[in-house]
Amino acid sequence: MGSGPETPGSHPLRLRAVLQQIHEEDCPHVPNPPGIKKRAAVALVIRVRPTYPHQAIYDNNQCSSVAQPFQKCLDSFFSQEWVQEGDAEVLFIKRAARVGDRWTGHMALPGGKREPADSDDRATSSRETTEEIGLNLDSEHCLLIGNLPERMIKSAWGRAPLMVLCPFVYLALRHDLPPLALQPSEVHSAHWVALRGLLAPSLRTVERWDLSDGSVRQRGYFRQMITRNTAGYMLFGGIKLQPTESLYCSSPNGFILETRSPATWTESVTYMITNAFTGDRTQQVENGRSLVLWGLTMGIMADFLEMLDTHGTSKLWYWPTFSPVDLRALISLLTYRFRSQKLRELTAKTGRPGPNDVRISGYDATTFTTSVTRRSIGSESGIAGGLLLEGYFDQLFKALYVALIARFGFCLALTAFVVQRYRRRIK
Repeated sequence: MGSGPETPGSHPLRLRAVLQQIHEEDCPHVPNPPGIKKRAAVALVIRVRPTYPHQAIYDNNQCSSVAQPFQKCLDSFFSQEWVQEGDAEVLFIKRAARVGDRWTGHMALPGGKREPADSDDRATSSRETTEEIGLNLDSEHCLLIGNLPERMIKSAWGRAPLMVLCPFVYLALRHDLPPLALQPSEVHSAHWVALRGLLAPSLRTVERWDLSDGSVRQRGYFRQMITRNTAGYMLFGGIKLQPTESLYCSSPNGFILETRSPATWTESVTYMITNAFTGDRTQQVENGRSLVLWGLTMGIMADFLEMLDTHGTSKLWYWPTFSPVDLRALISLLTYRFRSQKLRELTAKTGRPGPNDVRISGYDATTFTTSVTRRSIGSESGIAGGLLLEGYFDQLFKALYVALIARFGFCLALTAFVVQRYRRRIK
């Protein structure tokens, strides 16, 4: 009896059907809006890892995308016993921590911005992957499958377009690819993660995003503390990644700590105060951030995972909110009607994208992503929240302002009550 994955959506034969569908149904091209020239591309690289006791026995024809046409290559690859009994995996990178980078330390897919020398978006995904992790996607051992929905990335809570992002799917025809070579300035580490782990409900988690990061941080430490203590953190749905294989970039300073950890509470307090003003924030991000998939990359992966297992992907959804209990309760109450309306609207099962419909997706509050889809998103979540997020953040922040005013009014009323009781006691 085989020891392959038990999660239905991650089974290699189910994966083959999904890859076939992606190849046959190209997603439409999303043009740049006026005044925005930036485009970027990422690579979703999939491999199948042999499971015990099945050993990978390679045939030159079965592991070459050059020796045979696409259909024969795909069929012959998945006809191998070790592939059918194997465990499908996806390659993620953890971005290096850089001051001013909105995605610093995040889990991502390899890729980057398009350069003038790139012939098209696919060439960008290949070039950037080679530069960042040393994996040559143009080699005969990698098969280009197709593309996922292109996205219009917007910042400032969806108000200003930044660029168009184009995800491409590749299949590694060998699991023993050449060793990765990580670029220290771009990549902190690389991780192979099983598809069944991405679909497992037990690995669902909530990612906290610090509202005081970014521009607020540059305005001062106390402004950062006020923002954090007032609104707390934003909470987003995420997946805790459990890699089957990892590679870390060990060349940067700080990979191996050269100083001992504080031994006493006085040393800890002194370290915290000193580091808050003079410490290396980038190293904190690299060492402190766990391997959690969320935000923009989770939106891309949800597009892919939905094709594998619609029911499992629906459990990815988590309405973004804030961490303080009072804010969360008031926001839940004030946005209930909006959320209920969205869920009623999105009842049809989703399909591959078509040219006439637009979708907002993604979990990152500061990075909206608009992509194209054939029809309305279905299930309780849709793909990466899908159209559910369209207009949600406007409602969220209206509710936040009302909640903060209510909190302020409650504090004033409580203060007035205490003062009045104190005066009565004095009299």
